[in-house]
Amino acid sequence: MTGTRHTKNHVTQPIHSSLMNTKLLLCLVPFCLFSLRLTSQILNIDKIDTSAYVRKAKVSLNINSGLEIDKQKNNLYDATNTLEMMWQQYKELFIVAGSYRFTYNGPDDILNAGYIHVRYRHDYKNKIQPEVFFQYNWDSDRGIIYRILGGANIRYNLFRGDRFDFNAGLGLMHEDEKWNYNGVDSSKIPVNTAPVTESHWKINSYVRLDWKPNGNNDVTFNIFLQTRPDRFELRIAPSAQWNIKAGRHVSFSISLSSLYDTAPVVPIDKFYYSLSYTLLFKL
Repeated sequence: MTGTRHTKNHVTQPIHSSLMNTKLLLCLVPFCLFSLRLTSQILNIDKIDTSAYVRKAKVSLNINSGLEIDKQKNNLYDATNTLEMMWQQYKELFIVAGSYRFTYNGPDDILNAGYIHVRYRHDYKNKIQPEVFFQYNWDSDRGIIYRILGGANIRYNLFRGDRFDFNAGLGLMHEDEKWNYNGVDSSKIPVNTAPVTESHWKINSYVRLDWKPNGNNDVTFNIFLQTRPDRFELRIAPSAQWNIKAGRHVSFSISLSSLYDTAPVVPIDKFYYSLSYTLLFKL
C-alpha cells in the first residue's frame, strides 16, 4: 500500500493501458453483484510491514467499494464501503480502518453493520514487535448489538522477503459483546428473548502468509485462533484474499473467509463463510 502521488509527466502507453484495465475491471461489476457475504466477527486488519523506515510522516489511504447479495434468513441487497488509513513515521505504524454496510431489504433501508478498528505497532520491521489494538463492531442482521474488544500481541516476523512474508502473533485481549436473536432460526429462539451480554478475557493468536508472485498480484492467507484461558471455547477463522492490480490507483479484490465458533453466544450456526468481490481505490 503506497501513498506516493503520481505526476502527469508519464508516457502515454502506461496511461492507456491503465485505462483499458480499469474498463475491463468495471465490466466485472455485474458479476460481483452475485457474491455471497456474511460479516465475520474476526476482522482481517493487517498491513504489510516491509516498508522502509521514513523520518517524514507518510500517510496512505485505501477505499473499498462493493455491491453484494447476502443470503442468511432472507435475501439482502447491500453496498459495503471500507476506508483504511495507514500512518507511519520512522519506527511507528498506525492503522485505522472503518466500514459500514447499507442494506436494502424490501421497503426497509438500514445501515445495519460496520466496524472501527485501530492498531499500533512499534519498530514494525524488527523481528519481534509489540502491537496493541482496539475494535468496535455491530451487525443487527446477525444479532450483534455491539462487540468491543481491546488487547495486545507480540508479533514475530518468521520470514520477510521480496515475495514472501510469514509472521505470527500471540497475545491477550478483553472482549465485551451483546447479542439479540435476530440471526437465530425461529425454532431455536428461547422463551426469554432478552439480549445476552458476555465479557471475557481471551487468548488471541494468528498466523499470516503474504505472497507476491509478481507486481500485479498479492495473495494473503490468515488463520486466527481465539479461546478463553479458563475454558477451551475455540473460534477459528481462516481467510484468503487476492488483490489484482488494474492500474495505478485501482485494484480488484477477491476475499474468502470463514469462521467456526464452538460456543456462540446465541444459537446461531457455528460455521459460516464469506465470499466477496470489491473494487479497491488507492489514494
